[in-house]
Amino acid sequence: TVQQVCLHMHTPREPHINTLKRILRYLRGSIDYGLLLQPSPMSDLMVYTDADWDGCPDTHRSTSGYAVFLSANLVS
Repeated sequence: TVQQVCLHMHTPREPHINTLKRILRYLRGSIDYGLLLQPSPMSDLMVYTDADWDGCPDTHRSTSGYAVFLSANLVS
């Protein structure tokens, strides 16, 4: 969402400003959230990744993401 708003930062219109305000309200409401790290007897490292080729309808760019877990803890 932030990336899509940034595409229009040089010539923003009313919908872009409204979206930006919504993002800022979300961030203000989630300031106390965090990740809980718990001790574990195992130290397994697991990585999950996914890609969507030509997945963005606006830019036709590929998008990808990943998650890295150490035991049951999300670290990246």
